[in-house]
Amino acid sequence: MPLSILCASLNQQIKTKFIMKKIQKISLALLILIATAFKSNAQNQIEIVVVASSHDNSKSVQNFTAVIDKLKNFKPDMVFGEYLPAEDYGKLEDDNWAKKAFAKKVDYINKLNPKTPKNIAKEISRNQKALASFPYYHKTRMNLAVEYSKMWDRGNFDYQMFVLENYMKPKFGKEELAEYSKMFGSIDSLKKLGVIRPGSEYNKIYFPLIFQLGQNQIYNMDCQTYDKPWGIAWGKTDSLYKIMASKAKADSLSPEAKTMTAIEKYWTYAPAEAKQFNADEYAGMNSSKYGDLIEAWNFYGGRKFYGYQGFPTEALKEMVAEWTNRNAGMCKNIINQARIKNAKRVVVGVGAAHRTWMEEILAKNPDVKIINYNDLR
Repeated sequence: MPLSILCASLNQQIKTKFIMKKIQKISLALLILIATAFKSNAQNQIEIVVVASSHDNSKSVQNFTAVIDKLKNFKPDMVFGEYLPAEDYGKLEDDNWAKKAFAKKVDYINKLNPKTPKNIAKEISRNQKALASFPYYHKTRMNLAVEYSKMWDRGNFDYQMFVLENYMKPKFGKEELAEYSKMFGSIDSLKKLGVIRPGSEYNKIYFPLIFQLGQNQIYNMDCQTYDKPWGIAWGKTDSLYKIMASKAKADSLSPEAKTMTAIEKYWTYAPAEAKQFNADEYAGMNSSKYGDLIEAWNFYGGRKFYGYQGFPTEALKEMVAEWTNRNAGMCKNIINQARIKNAKRVVVGVGAAHRTWMEEILAKNPDVKIINYNDLR
């Protein structure tokens, strides 16, 4: 082979090796960048546990200490409850059920405590700081509870009343007991109004959790913007479902009867499943099986029965749309507040019917990592 050709061949081989090394280095650099990006994204994600809860635990045999400990071990930066943000009450019509319910409590507190600070937000901030430094300023906490009521912050009014009634009152002196009675009335009145709710998920789980974490605040995240269209869609679906049920009862061989039979079979707990659920209710409520069942119970069989003979498919779709809107609003409230606080771990206590819907919505957000309650240790 001529020397010139040999040299050219060697040069080409050297160039090829050089290019290959360059490509390898670039590929490695890209892999490192991608891995770093994934790691950074994972580190920046908000870990959220949406806990399906019962609004009435008065007859429950659940070990609530175990539930609290499990959530406490998660070390949440924020705990959210199904309470309406204070600023949202003013946006609701006066006949809204949530507004009417809390208005009774606000009126009750205002009658007992007619004076309102000029800058109530400033007073709340000042009292919060004082209690953060020393939680046993009893009169300060009483004032804070009243201020939250006047600000229409039901979640934190309820929380401060819980702390006063359950943790502080046993330590009151005579003067403090007299002041407490003057500011809030009797325990019977508070229970009748629903200020003190011993069987609620808040009294059983979330308020003790917040207190044990030393956080002194619950974050409100409910959304009532879509309550009216939801009510209309619900009423429409209910009427059509009753028509289907009536036809099924009149003719056991009708298509409607077959649909009703399928629904009743679908939403029934098997005895073994019921036994397992009763052994640990909160584990059960946060299972995928329960997520399917509670949709069926609350939505006349649920989305599974779209298209079945006699089933009110279109009406239920309207109902589902408004329910989705509400849950999306709740999720938005959570994310917005968590970002402001730069929270990394969040616990959300909600009625059991909300869990799967909220998880589906939140899971679409790349900044969120959903963790199921049953995966906590």
